[in-house]
Amino acid sequence: MFEYLDSESDPYTLLSVFGGSDLSLTTSILLILALILANGFFAMAEIALVSVRRTRIKQLVEEGNRRAKTVERLLEEPARFLATVQIGVTLVGLFASAAGAITLARPLARMLAESGIPLIAANPTGTAVVLITLIIGYLSLVIGEISPKSLALQHAEKIALWSAGTIMLLSYIAAPFVKMITASSNALVKPFGGRASFSQPVLTEEEIKMLVEAGEEEGVLEEEEKEMIHSIFEFTDTVVRKVMTPRTDMKTVEVNASVDELLDVIIKAGHSRVPVYEETIDNIVGIVHAKDLLRALHENGKKVTIRDLMRPPYIVPENKKVDELLAEFKKSKIQMAIVVDEYGGTAGIVTIEDILEEIVGDIMDEYDVEEPAVTQIVDENTSIVDARTPISEINEQLGLQLPEEEFDTIGGFVFGLFGTQPQEGQKVEYNSLDFVVEKTDGRRIQKVRIIKTHRGEPGAQEEEGQVGHQR
Repeated sequence: MFEYLDSESDPYTLLSVFGGSDLSLTTSILLILALILANGFFAMAEIALVSVRRTRIKQLVEEGNRRAKTVERLLEEPARFLATVQIGVTLVGLFASAAGAITLARPLARMLAESGIPLIAANPTGTAVVLITLIIGYLSLVIGEISPKSLALQHAEKIALWSAGTIMLLSYIAAPFVKMITASSNALVKPFGGRASFSQPVLTEEEIKMLVEAGEEEGVLEEEEKEMIHSIFEFTDTVVRKVMTPRTDMKTVEVNASVDELLDVIIKAGHSRVPVYEETIDNIVGIVHAKDLLRALHENGKKVTIRDLMRPPYIVPENKKVDELLAEFKKSKIQMAIVVDEYGGTAGIVTIEDILEEIVGDIMDEYDVEEPAVTQIVDENTSIVDARTPISEINEQLGLQLPEEEFDTIGGFVFGLFGTQPQEGQKVEYNSLDFVVEKTDGRRIQKVRIIKTHRGEPGAQEEEGQVGHQR
C-alpha cells in the first residue's frame, strides 16, 4: 500500500489505493445511473406511501387486493418503511459518490491533465472529483429526487401498490440496521432529553387548519366544509354555557299548572320538551315530553296532572364541556339537560340540537322562525339588532371588533356596559360606538340600536378599555 503512496510516476495512485477498479468506463457509468435510479425509487416510494389515500387502500383491501394489504401494513407501521427509505437513500448516495470518485475520476483527470489549460492541468485530480460530484449531484437531484417525487404525487395509488412489496422486503432486511442505528442515536441524544425516531411528526391543530384554509382557496373544500372542520376543533373547548338557551328565553310551566296551560305552552313554543318548576324557576323538578302528554290525553283524557307526566331532570353545570355532555346524552338516551350556575340556580337549558349546531350550524325545523341578526339597517352608521344575537355574528355582519370573551350575546354585552338595569332609550358609549336600548321586556333587553360615531379608530378599542359611559 505504501509503495503506491511513495510512487511519483503516477499522480493518480491515491485513487487506486482507495479502490482502484478494473470496471470499464461504460460499466461504471451504468452502475452510477443504476444507483441514482435506486435513489429515485426510494424517494418515489416514500412520497407515494405518505400521500396515498388510506380510505382508498382500505377499500382495495376489502376487495381482496393483496398489494393493498401490504400497503396497509406499511401504513400501520410508518417507522418501518420510513427508516428503510432513509437508510436506502443514504447508502445509495454514498455508493454513487464513491463509485464516481473511484471509477470516473481517474480517466477524467488524465483528460484534464492533457487539456493544456494551466489552471486545470495543475490539479487535474481535484478538478475531476469536483466535476464528477457536481454531475452526480445534479443527476441525483433531477432523476433521484424531483422527478420521482412529482410522479409519486400524481400517481400515489399506483406507485404505492407497485413499490410496497419491495419496501416491505427491504424493511425486513434492514431491520437489524434500523435497531442498531436507533440505539446509537438514542445514546447520542439521550443526554439532551431527546429520543431517536423515524416516525413522521404529528400535524398540529394549527397546521391542519392551515391545510384546510389552503384547500378552500384551491377549491378542494367548500366554505361550509371549512367552517365545519374549524367547528370540530373548537367543539372540545366549548362549554355548555356557550351553547345553552339562557333562562330568560326558557319556556317553562309551573308544576301545579293545569294540563290546558301545559298544552298552551307546548303549542306556542313549538317545543317537544318543557321544563317544570316548583315555586321558582331556580327549582326545576322535572321535564314533560309532549309525546307523554299526548299518550296520557288519549288514554285518560284530562284526568292527569303535570306531576304524573314529568320525568326527572338531567342537571349539568354550566362549565361542562359540550363533547362530554354529548357522550352522556348518547349513553343516557336523553336530549335535554338543565344547566345550573355555580350557586345552583338555573342558568338555562341545553339540548342535543344545541350541541350539534356547534358543528353543522343552525338547524331550522318547521316551528323555527329565522330572525336576522340585524333586524333593521337605519343608515350606513346605524343598525338595530336582536339582543340575543351572538357577539361574533354582530362583529361579522357589521364589521366590528367587540370582545367575545366575557359575554356571549350583544344584549349581555350592553347590559354589562350599563352595570345596572337599563331603561328603553338609555344610551351607553363604547369607544367609537353608541349602544341605545331600543326595546325591553321587563328586565330583559330585546333590541339594541348600534350607532357608529367615528369618535376613534376601531383599532383603539383595546387601549380605550372595556368601560362604557352612560348618557
